[in-house]
Amino acid sequence: MERRGRARARLAARILVLAGAALLAGGGAQAASVRSVSMSEMLGGAELVFEGRAIGRRTAEDGGVGAVRTCVRFEVLEVLKGPAVESPLELCFAGGRSKYGLTRTVMGLQRPQLGERGVYFVTSLGDPYLVHPLVGWDQGRFRVEADETVTTAAGDPVLSLEADDAKVEGGAARGARVGKRGARSGAAPMDAAAFKARLRELMAEGE
Repeated sequence: MERRGRARARLAARILVLAGAALLAGGGAQAASVRSVSMSEMLGGAELVFEGRAIGRRTAEDGGVGAVRTCVRFEVLEVLKGPAVESPLELCFAGGRSKYGLTRTVMGLQRPQLGERGVYFVTSLGDPYLVHPLVGWDQGRFRVEADETVTTAAGDPVLSLEADDAKVEGGAARGARVGKRGARSGAAPMDAAAFKARLRELMAEGE
């Protein structure tokens, strides 16, 4: 099941590589469409799930797909799924500012900012030329705030996790129940420890 999930994730990522390459070739800012994925699909499709902190970035122009890439280096704090990886780990995102001053952008693609701590679902460790290295783009990025609260990439607090759900909340992966940033809720947001423990439970349930 996990192998099929990873194969589907790589296929979807490859389709986005081709779409992103076409967008970047035209320059400027273009939009890309990303399908909704479930927490189960993300866990099955990710080669690596890790907690980390963004500690650096660089621009790469090595002639690969998309030509200009922005690569973010992460301090690896904990591996939740996948092989042991050396820290820092580098993940590359399509687009950025070239040494010639040309900026290439894929709209909807947001990179982790320096200092961000989070849990990241990585599609593949062996392909640095994906448009976006995370499963489901921002769906595969959960931030850990200073008070240990876990939020979506957009900053909405995560209240609970299930394998799947028909309802999509705030652009999050299906199965992630989220609140509204700054709004009062009857349910307490998950902290990092509870979030990681729930991910392990979901992985065990999917075996």
